[in-house]
Amino acid sequence: MKLASQKAGQPFSLSPSLPRRSPTKAGEGERVGERGPLSPITVSVDRTRMRQVFANLLDNALKYTPSGGKVTIALREEPGQAIAIFRDNGMGIPLEEQDKIWSRLYRGDKSRSQRGLGLGLSLVKAIVEAHGGKVAVSSKVGEGSEFTVSLPKSS
Repeated sequence: MKLASQKAGQPFSLSPSLPRRSPTKAGEGERVGERGPLSPITVSVDRTRMRQVFANLLDNALKYTPSGGKVTIALREEPGQAIAIFRDNGMGIPLEEQDKIWSRLYRGDKSRSQRGLGLGLSLVKAIVEAHGGKVAVSSKVGEGSEFTVSLPKSS
């Protein structure tokens, strides 16, 4: 995958790449609560591709969280890493499907009734890995999911 990096001396901040408001339809009732460090975390990424990653993860969280549910986006720093976490209290992903969700065109049984082509998470993984990062999921059926994106920090 070809990536367009920020020019040297013009680092990209993760904070502005997070969606500013929830893309929900009126009356659906989902909420997005952003929390994390007040100062931006600087990384060297393809801005357009990273926005695709965050938009997909947020869209999935909203899509699979029932009305009145909660979706949270958090940012934190670890040594040499910038971490973005997308957490929801939606339907969750069965353990036996968690390795399969990264495959192209894979759609779990419960997701078949939702819009989408089954390409999003495979693209998320490809983009994050092309940046030298990792993406992981932790989920329990009926309790929700947490997707963690780890990216190398800029020097």
